[in-house]
Amino acid sequence: MATKSGRIARVKLGAATVAGQGTWTLGGFTREVIEEDSWDLDIKKKYFSVGDAGTITFSGLYDALDATGQNLLNSVCLNSSAIGGGISTAVIATLKFYVDNTSYWTVDTGGTILITKCQSITMEKSAMGTVDFEGVVSGGRVIFE
Repeated sequence: MATKSGRIARVKLGAATVAGQGTWTLGGFTREVIEEDSWDLDIKKKYFSVGDAGTITFSGLYDALDATGQNLLNSVCLNSSAIGGGISTAVIATLKFYVDNTSYWTVDTGGTILITKCQSITMEKSAMGTVDFEGVVSGGRVIFE
């Protein structure tokens, strides 16, 4: 099994690295289940239904001057715009979650990422400021390239 270190993890929006973003989490794929429940059944029957490609969260150091990364993500969120996957035709740009210099996770063709949380900034008196973003995957699975 090939393991990967998160030492150089990063997030890229289009060709630009989103400044300071070194921690990211993919929430995972979930398959919903529907139930059949009627008076003539002794035990409920369950069936697979539609899938949910999940959520994405990423965070790191805050950089107010990062116009092509953090500020663009804020604009995408505030204007309800969608971000395309790494191998699809981009709606705004592509969003890629890098494991190392060449390997990354992104949304499959036809899918988008909807940024649902932005401008979540934490400042501490004796520490660097941090920023968090969250999004949901719509219409496609997250794949590894």
